[in-house]
Amino acid sequence: MKTEEATPAKRPYHHGDLENALLDAAVRQIAEVGVRGMSLREVARMVGVSHAAVYRHFPSKESLIAKVAEDGFRKLSAAMASAGGQGGDNPMDRFKAVGLAYIDFALAHPQHLQLMFGGVIKSPEDFPELQQAGREAKSGLAVFVRGLAASGYCSPEEADIVALSAWSQVHGLATLIISGQVRGEGDPSGLDYRALAEKTISVHWRGFGAGSSGKEEVR
Repeated sequence: MKTEEATPAKRPYHHGDLENALLDAAVRQIAEVGVRGMSLREVARMVGVSHAAVYRHFPSKESLIAKVAEDGFRKLSAAMASAGGQGGDNPMDRFKAVGLAYIDFALAHPQHLQLMFGGVIKSPEDFPELQQAGREAKSGLAVFVRGLAASGYCSPEEADIVALSAWSQVHGLATLIISGQVRGEGDPSGLDYRALAEKTISVHWRGFGAGSSGKEEVR
């Protein structure tokens, strides 16, 4: 399973985009010590800037966490849009590709996923850009559900529940893998997680496709 790996703490910052450097450092620190153990002072030390420099971008720890979560939603939206655009002409194939992209993102960015969905941010209403990024990720999934509805795989009235069902499936599988509840025999790295995701998604949608308006059974 691919995860964001911890790296040596000190990475002196010289030029470029300080905000993104701080986000990267925050993700690395969360991987090492968890969200509760993360501190703005340590993030500053990792990047090689003063504590005051961090406060010019992020006035609180929660504001930095919210920005990491927002960045995660934007990365997720981009990944799903790219996968759906390369999924071929069949709307079900495109939708399955989006599901796989979600799982790929989750396994590659477990710290982002924790901040996006873990209830870590106590007052999300204080961060409108975060809320907007979350809505955009959800609406991006809805685009592909509408493609299913337009092709007769589901009715427009069912679109919301279809989207929720798919989201629950891929998010649940990703969470089980990340938490170590789904493993290979012996060494966990012996399990091909993407192959497992493909099979799980296919099984889930096989019955859905076969029972939808006479459509051909999903592969």
